[in-house]
Amino acid sequence: MNPSRDRRRASLSGLLAAAVAAAGVACEAPRPDPEPAPSREAAVAPDAPADPRARLTGTWRLARVERHDQFGAPLPEFVHPGIGQDAAVGYLMYDGERVGMVVQREGADPTPDAEAPAGPDAAAAVARYSAYFGRYAFGGQEGYLTHRISGSLDPGLTGTELLLRYELADDRLILLPPLQCPDSFVTDRGCGYGTVGVQLRNVWERVEPAPAAAAEARDLLGFWEIERIERRTADGDDVPTEQYAAGNLIYMPSGHMAVHLMRAGRRPYAAPPPTPSEAVAALQGYVSYFGPFQVLPDEGVVVHHRTGHLDPRAVGSAARRGFTLREGRLLLEPPAATVDGQTIRTTVVWNRLGSP
Repeated sequence: MNPSRDRRRASLSGLLAAAVAAAGVACEAPRPDPEPAPSREAAVAPDAPADPRARLTGTWRLARVERHDQFGAPLPEFVHPGIGQDAAVGYLMYDGERVGMVVQREGADPTPDAEAPAGPDAAAAVARYSAYFGRYAFGGQEGYLTHRISGSLDPGLTGTELLLRYELADDRLILLPPLQCPDSFVTDRGCGYGTVGVQLRNVWERVEPAPAAAAEARDLLGFWEIERIERRTADGDDVPTEQYAAGNLIYMPSGHMAVHLMRAGRRPYAAPPPTPSEAVAALQGYVSYFGPFQVLPDEGVVVHHRTGHLDPRAVGSAARRGFTLREGRLLLEPPAATVDGQTIRTTVVWNRLGSP
């Protein structure tokens, strides 16, 4: 038995539903997972392209989370309450090689002028938000999709792989994370000790391209990788700036965007869920938000309407960014800020990775 591995898998199993279970999995046997319940829809449309990668490319909105036991029967609300039950808003974004995922569960949000989340508030903010970015691949076991996580809000997931069963039909994608066994451990036949397992079915619906976004933002569309952040005074003097270790900025033809920025040297949680101090560190080491975006070509500005944000104070706010495209780079400039009496201008430099 490997407790650290089991805690990591427990976190993985609830990630896509943005409902990480505190109880976790005590011990997990090697795959295969229990056979999923028969799908209510065909896995592949008859006239669909053979390559599922092409059919996956685009934006997917989280429609709902279905809860089943290990044998495929729907779970009553009173069984393992809290696992997969909270309402949430979220998006999956694929470009053919890369994936970005953001989900925020509903909850009481502080006012914009509140203090930065600390203690229990920080733990609640982190518990309600899930985010990662990386690459994905088909292959290996048929009907499985692998998300190779380059960066995640949960430091322990960075550098790991998330193996998901999937069902893809028309404009609906269903992802099944590993079975959760809150009261026991996973065996090759389900949960041990005869306990009831939780098999989540995360149902995502395709978001069609928005013609206006595709036309006005065609040069912005795609995945971008963070290169550096530059800060200068009004006189042009460089201001020392801590850099991010990794990050992606994503603009999709659906008119939705997401950003992920990750600091270096982040430490995994001792065990899920994170303690208040671990949650504060997570908030300080990761930046993420998502929502619709709007391009104002005459002003050279892109506006990020942040319907979801890791920092609850920023939910519902809009971020204006001047933008410049230059030799495969995207330069974003937030409004100037005053720091210690000096005007500071910031430029965030992104390198193009790919287009959806």
